[in-house]
Order: sequence, then C-alpha cells, then structure tokens
Amino acid sequence: MLSLNKLSYISKAACIGAAVSAIAACSSTPSTPLAGVKSHTLSNAVIYQTSSKEYPVLSSFVYGQAISALPTRFANGDVVVMDVDETVLDNSTYQKERESAGLEYSSQSWAEWVKREEATLVPGVAAFIDEVVARNGKVALITNRNKALDSHTWNNLLAQGLPLTTSNTCVVGRTAEDKEAVGQEGIVNDKDLRRMQLTQGKIACSNTSKDATSTWAVPHTIIMQIGDNIEDVGGVTQESANVELLMPRVGTEIFILPNPMYGSW
Repeated sequence: MLSLNKLSYISKAACIGAAVSAIAACSSTPSTPLAGVKSHTLSNAVIYQTSSKEYPVLSSFVYGQAISALPTRFANGDVVVMDVDETVLDNSTYQKERESAGLEYSSQSWAEWVKREEATLVPGVAAFIDEVVARNGKVALITNRNKALDSHTWNNLLAQGLPLTTSNTCVVGRTAEDKEAVGQEGIVNDKDLRRMQLTQGKIACSNTSKDATSTWAVPHTIIMQIGDNIEDVGGVTQESANVELLMPRVGTEIFILPNPMYGSW
C-alpha cells in the first residue's frame, strides 16, 4: 500500500505533467501555411505536380515542341496567346499549402496567394519565351485571374527573370464582361472575348505603359495558343471540344500542358 507521502508526490507529478502538456498544446499553433495540429495527406495530383519526374519531362517536352513550331522570325502583328497559371507560372505551392492544412481552394486565399507574387516558372517556359522574344515575337497572357490582380501577376513574372516588356507582352485578366459575353456570336468560353479584342486591336493590357500603347492597339494574328486547359483554345469548351478535329492543329498551333490538380473537367 502506498504511503500518504508517496500519494502526494504522485499527485503533484501528475499535475505538473498535465500543466506541461497544456503549455505544449498552446504552443503548437500553426505559424506557417504548411504547419498544423494535424498533418493532412496530399492528393496524388499535387504529389505528381510537385514531386514526380514525369511532370517536368512532359512540360519541358511540350515547350520544346512549341519552340520547334515557332516561325524563324515573327511577322508584324503575329502573337502567341498563353494562359498564365500552370502554363507560365507554377502555383503548386498554393495547392500544397491548402491541402496540407486540410483546406480547399477559395477565392480569398487564391487572391492572397497571387498578391504574395511567389509562383515559380513551369518547366520549359523560360526557354520558350526567350525564343519568342529573340525572334521578334509578342506574347498575350490571357488569364482568368481577376483583372484587379494583374499588377501582381506582372510583378511575379518580372521577378522570375523573363525578358518581358510592355511592348512584347500583354497581361489581361478576366472581368465580369468576359463572363457575360459567353453566348454571344463567336464567344463560347470566357477567354474568347479577349482573344477577339486582341485580333481587333482592342485588347486592354493591364501592364501597358503610355509609350507602348501603339504596339497593342492594332489588330493581331494569333499564330499559337498554349495552356493547360482545353478552354485555353479559342472557340471550344470542355463539353464541346472535338478532339479529332483539334488534333491536326496540336503540335503546330495548339499546345496543352499537363495539370492534374484542377481544371474545367
């Protein structure tokens, strides 16, 4: 039988242990997006995008093929239309942070991520854009990021060391008008209006300075479209796209990059 002294000692020890546990619990509050009380399992899609060897191989291959399809020198008015997310900028860190914390996409968290201007480059894209610029080409970055975030997109792109200027690059995010235009003649997805404006010389580049306005305020000819989603191609939707009809254009004027993390599918 335990003596009263021993019982008192054990009781005190238990109280001290409980206090220590309570302090430890209080100090485990997450301090970073990736920290958390509970560690959540990443989806195979995010693991593939962030850790696999297949992803950079495929992405670099697609851009290598796109370089081979470029004209030796761009004609005046010729332009390559590109998506931004998972086409130029790699946002897998955002996806990883959200999943690690057991959270899903939200427009607020996405806007906060864009404002951090921390996205890196998709494998192969730097070499492609270097070639476009070297061949006197232009790039129209038609993104479904909210147009109000375009300045952050531009800053992020420049921070990655790409040879972009307001003369050779147009950044244009999505507005309510783009979505409302769907269903009008020749407009079936929410990027079609901006593609049409580009060909008409009416594109509203968010990054255009006064001395470069004239380089975009003229009709342009789209010679290539690159994205990670079928709707990055003009005139089609996920539901209406006819793969057999598109295939003859793939590898010459249409290039699609892998992105298992999210899409219109």
